[in-house]
Amino acid sequence: MKAKFTACLGVLLIMAGIIVAPWMASKANAAGFALYEFSSRGNALGGAMIAKADDPSALAWNPAGITQLKGTQTLVGVTTISPENTVTTSYGGVSTDTDIKKETFAVPHAYFTHQVNDNVWFGVGTFTRFGLGTKFDEGWQGRYASYDTSIESYSINPNLAYKFNDYVSIAGGIEFMYIKADLRKKIDASRLYDPNTNAADVDQKIRVEGLTPGANFGIRVTPTKEWALGFSWRSKMRHRAEGSAVYDRPAGVTTAYYNDTDITMSMKTPNMFMFGTSYDIMDNLNVEFDAIWSQWSDYSEITYEFDHTDAVGRNTVVAEKKWQDVWRFQLGVEYLPIENLALRAGYVYDQSPIRKGYEDYMLPTNDRQIVSTGLGWTYDKFTIDASYMYLWMRERNIEARAGTGVLDTTTKDSISHIASISIGYNF
Repeated sequence: MKAKFTACLGVLLIMAGIIVAPWMASKANAAGFALYEFSSRGNALGGAMIAKADDPSALAWNPAGITQLKGTQTLVGVTTISPENTVTTSYGGVSTDTDIKKETFAVPHAYFTHQVNDNVWFGVGTFTRFGLGTKFDEGWQGRYASYDTSIESYSINPNLAYKFNDYVSIAGGIEFMYIKADLRKKIDASRLYDPNTNAADVDQKIRVEGLTPGANFGIRVTPTKEWALGFSWRSKMRHRAEGSAVYDRPAGVTTAYYNDTDITMSMKTPNMFMFGTSYDIMDNLNVEFDAIWSQWSDYSEITYEFDHTDAVGRNTVVAEKKWQDVWRFQLGVEYLPIENLALRAGYVYDQSPIRKGYEDYMLPTNDRQIVSTGLGWTYDKFTIDASYMYLWMRERNIEARAGTGVLDTTTKDSISHIASISIGYNF
């Protein structure tokens, strides 16, 4: 009877995550494209969970780690992200400071793991791995490149893990990623593209969505009692999203712009290779260092296929990105002053993949750093984790590029406040 109740509750939790998370994730926004806010404990440790991988959020970091989890376990929570950024643009001798609109966004997570026997575990996780969004006033100087951009994702990821012995575990899974984009910019019907006047601005709104499959693999090795090594891989995905384009003409503009109900957006998200090393300095003190290699060179362009040619002058539009492969480095420390209380801190250095000469207002960012802290409390079969992260980015100077809507630009004061809470239960 208890086993049936546990199984039913686990299914209900995952179904709740499937229903609720896309709604919440569709409103998520962050300073970067790749998101790593998979749990409150992981956030507090700066994401340093690839080798440790000893709670249900291992399904996102390294699913081979779930072979450490006895019985049936669940973890649910949410991360809130509040970004800030100031962009200074210049055209025709007129410089303008524009702040991105201040909002707080929610990114949920939910995990369920079950020990089938002494060697086999099953788990399913729901989380967000990518989120890109920048929103300005409609009339700002850079509106011919974009004024409101959002590319959002939500993943459902079932995994099977196998424990060979006390030293080696492996896992593999299939990831189904739902992706949605809402891209808005202005088109100057007069073809002058002077950002200091907007009398002939036509509003273009492109909305697309799609579902893409991918794969993942993980391995965890414990050569000694104190050391743990982790490796995790998530595959490149070739996304194809379909939707429509809508054009809103101001009074007096006679140029024809036809709404398009049949457009396709194509892009790739990268292979990710995650490496982690964990060391128990004492029984109650652990430190972990991770490195993540992301092949962002796969994200070379976004292609739009239009049914009509009137609005853009051609059926196919290619937005070149030509990003570069980069590293992310994570350091986390966890200390248990008493048995049921954990104190945590972390640091992250995250390289920007955006090459000079290919910057745009969809993501006008640079290398970023994060400091984090948090705590966890265990009571009977419950765990509660809370965390706070402070993110800041280097300033970036962008040179104007003719025909793109990108002006001479400086981005500055780029920060984000990230808070999170997770609640777990061990059956």
